Parts: sequence; structure tokens; C-alpha cells
Amino acid sequence: MPLMKSSVVVWSAVAFGAFAAFTAVVACVQFARLEVPSALVALGGSIFCLGFVIPAFKSVPGRVKPRVRSDSDGTTFLPDRGIEIPLQVGMAGALMSSVLVLILLPAGRLAIPVPPNMRYALPFTASFLVVGIVPMLWRNLRRSSMSRLRLTERGFEYLEGWRPQSADWSSVEDVTSQAPQPKKSPPSAIVVILSDDTVLSFTASSYTPGGVALRNLVQFYWRHPEARGELTDGRAAERLVASH
Repeated sequence: MPLMKSSVVVWSAVAFGAFAAFTAVVACVQFARLEVPSALVALGGSIFCLGFVIPAFKSVPGRVKPRVRSDSDGTTFLPDRGIEIPLQVGMAGALMSSVLVLILLPAGRLAIPVPPNMRYALPFTASFLVVGIVPMLWRNLRRSSMSRLRLTERGFEYLEGWRPQSADWSSVEDVTSQAPQPKKSPPSAIVVILSDDTVLSFTASSYTPGGVALRNLVQFYWRHPEARGELTDGRAAERLVASH
């Protein structure tokens, strides 16, 4: 991971970690007072923060490894469990806190002190989180993963967001890390430019360190059609491991 990006991740993890510790203390205090619903609000906030802290222990030292499944038709790559599970659990924690805030605050039963200027902003924020998180969690549970990338002898398909994106190798013009201007892509992206100028972008930081090894693998199979048979017999996984 580049030094600048690594430092940003570390400082973000420190900030989220500090807030996770604070909300955990609040949760303990509320549990001690038998204010269980309010304690769960704080606990959910702590879980949410830890969902961003724990993945840093894999991404910063570059220990990210994808899960790989091969069959007779192709190879599927899935995110590192050490990154995916904390993020999923973190979202569930945020959802729990948000739902409880929407129930407890209007009823005057939230034992955690809320500043007067946040009495309207907090329910609005909680509503926004519920509306955003519920469909995302449902989608991820239904798919059994937050995202996936599948490579076959014919082409590729990735699932990130609501709709799958796919293309044949013959329609690919370039595989790179940067989308053409004015579009922007994160440094860990696998950017595929098609012959009709369509730009497909897939974030790969939860698969390999910085997404580099997975991007190089996609680029390799695009450039070397004679090697695509490796995608059907497990050798693609071996090639990815060897490239780390």
C-alpha cells in the first residue's frame, strides 16, 4: 500500500478506534444502570466503528487474500473474509443503533444524553442510515458476499452494486488502473475499457493489496487468450498466489 494512503488508513482507524472505545464505555455504563436499549444503541455504534478498524489490520500490512473458487466454466474471486465480515457486521451494528434511536428518542426513553441541537438531526441521520443499510445488507446476504469477480474463457463478470457488469474478452480495449478523464477511479480499481468506449470499474482493495495482483491477473488473461484454460482448472488461483 502506498505510504500516503497507508497513513490515511491508519489515522482513520485510530479515529474510529477511539470512538469505538468511547461508545463501548458508554454501553458498559448503560448496562450497569440496566438501561439495556440505550446500551444497545452505544454498543451498535462501537460495532460500527470496529467494522472499519479491523480491516486495517489486513490492508495496511498488505495481508489481503481473496477467496477463490474454480469450476469447469471459470474462476470466481471473492473478497477477503477478514475485510468483508467486519464491514458487514459494522453495518448491522449501525442499523441496530439507528432503529433503536428512532424508537427511543421520540418516546423520551433514550438514556444517553443528546445535545439539544442534535435532537432533530439525530433521527434524520438514523432514518437515512436505515434506508441505506437495509437494502445493502439484504443484497449482500442474498448474494452471500459484498462483491465478486468471475473470469471465464469467454469473458468476465463482476458484481459490485446492484447490477452485474460483464463483457467478452474480444470487446476489451484496455485493462488499467485509471479511468479516462473526466471519470475518476480509486487507486485500487480494475478499470476495463471496452471497444465502444464503455468504462467498467471494479474496486479490488478487499481482494489483494491495493488490488494490484488481481488487476494484473485480469490484464494477463485479456492479453493471453492461450492461457485462459487456466481459469477452468484451478491454475488461475495458483498464478494469483505466485504473483503476490
